[in-house]
Amino acid sequence: MPGTVKVGMPSKIKKSQNIRLLTFFASLCLYLSAIEYAIPKPLPFLRLGLANLPILLGLEVFPVATVLLLTLLKILLQAFISGTFFSYVFVFSLSGTLASSFAMIFVYKICTLPARMYGKAFGIVSFAGISVAGAFANNLAQIACARYLLFGENTKYIAPLLMVFGLVTGILLGLFCNAFASNSQWYKNCCFVCGKSVFAGGESLEENKKLHSFSTGENAEKAACGKKETFALFKFAFCMLSFALFIQIKNLYLLWGTVLFFFVLDEIIKKGRVKLLPSIIIVLSVTFFALLTPVGKVLFRIGSWKITQTSLEMGLHRSGFLVGMVFISQCAVDKNLRLPGKAGAFVAGVFYYFDLLVSEKIKFSRKNLVKSIDERLLKICAGGVE
Repeated sequence: MPGTVKVGMPSKIKKSQNIRLLTFFASLCLYLSAIEYAIPKPLPFLRLGLANLPILLGLEVFPVATVLLLTLLKILLQAFISGTFFSYVFVFSLSGTLASSFAMIFVYKICTLPARMYGKAFGIVSFAGISVAGAFANNLAQIACARYLLFGENTKYIAPLLMVFGLVTGILLGLFCNAFASNSQWYKNCCFVCGKSVFAGGESLEENKKLHSFSTGENAEKAACGKKETFALFKFAFCMLSFALFIQIKNLYLLWGTVLFFFVLDEIIKKGRVKLLPSIIIVLSVTFFALLTPVGKVLFRIGSWKITQTSLEMGLHRSGFLVGMVFISQCAVDKNLRLPGKAGAFVAGVFYYFDLLVSEKIKFSRKNLVKSIDERLLKICAGGVE
């Protein structure tokens, strides 16, 4: 836990082992992002923060530069899962997660400063405090984005909800990290590894590489020749071109026609698994907030509330633009989209561990949740799942 760092601890992790451990932490971000995406939310950008757990735990495992790299990977993987590349949701995630990570790193460095300077840990703040600091920074960044991208001055109506929600989730996630860091053997291995691989029960890195050889750049290039990979590349290029044209559309009917086209295309490609509810919520909420500021011809009244044509068109155009970007993004992302070289090998490694994480359910114990999760992680890092 923060504030209990021992001076003289061995160097964090060698470069090759650092990359392997980073791969696993990135797969945890992907796994938790998938879980969080499946949980219904009142607003699309209102997140529980589950995917921030590996970043929070990574503060004691990795150097600052690696934590920031993990943060960027988390943002990209979260966008991959939710299909929100090039959309307003991605902007919210980018700004919020970066602000959160910088805040957590700053607080972590402050709370461990006595240990680094004097050799004594004063226990200034725990993971709970660091998590709350990150939650507040995340919410402030998202409120700023909501102010300029979505709701304008009406952001003041949702700001209290975001702050309270962030405080509660920040405390809960921080308390979980406190318990996990204190009782997890897997996490202790990650923090105190010294020349031995965390993976495969402490075998050497070279032996472990033989057990868990990821796809190399050569394998990735061969896989890219397959039909699925070729289709994924073609689809990605088509969506990028469509996105460039979509942002130029001014006509409301053409805009919503394009939105409908990509929704149908997504439904076909994903075989009816596109989630429509988040898009409906954003259309209703953005249009509603636009109508709060009456502009133009009055269409009708609801009591003293004027429903005006210009405000309605502005709300529908803005919400259509936001929803359209999500559908285009969902069409663009594909698990078969391959990258060549070391990047492709790293991505293959992330999906390798992701497959192990989702291959079978964790047998949770009500009395000892941490132990159940810890046993699962140790088993996966040891080379697979029974």
